Amino acid sequence: MMREAHKLILSWMFIILVAYCHLFVSDVTVVLNVNTTAGESTVLPCTLMSTSIDLKDLRFYWQDDRNDVLYSFSKGNEMSKHVKELYRDRVTAFPEDMTRGNISITVKNLTLEDGKRTIRAFAFVLNSAGEWEHSLDICQTTLNVAVPYKTVSLEVNEKDMKAVCTVQRGFPEPLVSWRLHHLFNDSKHWSDPRNEHTKAVQDAKDHLYNVSSTIEFNGGQYQNVTCIIYNPTLNVTLSKTYVFNKGKHLWGLPVWASILIAAATVLLVTVITT
Repeated sequence: MMREAHKLILSWMFIILVAYCHLFVSDVTVVLNVNTTAGESTVLPCTLMSTSIDLKDLRFYWQDDRNDVLYSFSKGNEMSKHVKELYRDRVTAFPEDMTRGNISITVKNLTLEDGKRTIRAFAFVLNSAGEWEHSLDICQTTLNVAVPYKTVSLEVNEKDMKAVCTVQRGFPEPLVSWRLHHLFNDSKHWSDPRNEHTKAVQDAKDHLYNVSSTIEFNGGQYQNVTCIIYNPTLNVTLSKTYVFNKGKHLWGLPVWASILIAAATVLLVTVITT
């Protein structure tokens, strides 16, 4: 419930932004990039400069970059016969707000096929002289539709000094990175890309990605390793951390050996920095 309310607030913030632009700037094309999730709904905002419109004097339509019509309205009536089958029963407007110039639409049940589409609004308003004034391409929105990755799987082979990170069935292809937590100086750093091997496979039918990333590391140097998965469209990050040898300092070494190695490391750093 709270999530849907938050999305509704964000959608109406877009509408207010567009209304502001059209109120103070004439003949402006407002260009928006909307990032959203497959299966959800999103508002494509657009507001005309006119603040009071008789619906019988209004005609407008929305179409995508293939010239397929999403929504059509003419003289007080929806013109569903002009709507492409792909969008039929998925797009609605705000008839109660049209008299104030709000010709925004809501697109429901978004799919990956809707992604990367540029969608434009065109409007005609009948003026006092009985002539139709044409507003060309007044609003333009590019839809970016994503499918979130749900969980990260991380398997580590301490003997072979390799870690394998996998995520499945998401979109778009994620950005994969690795972070290592050093054992002796408690520092954290990103791994060398040359030690990483990442492979992404896209399903030909549903276009979702399965990704596997492998990293090689030096044994006995790190407390833990973290695999980080970033979805650039949704701006969502997932991560999974593996702690080496259940938190012990070094595998198979007695405590005194670990202490000596740690002391030698500190001494070496001191000598170098002085």
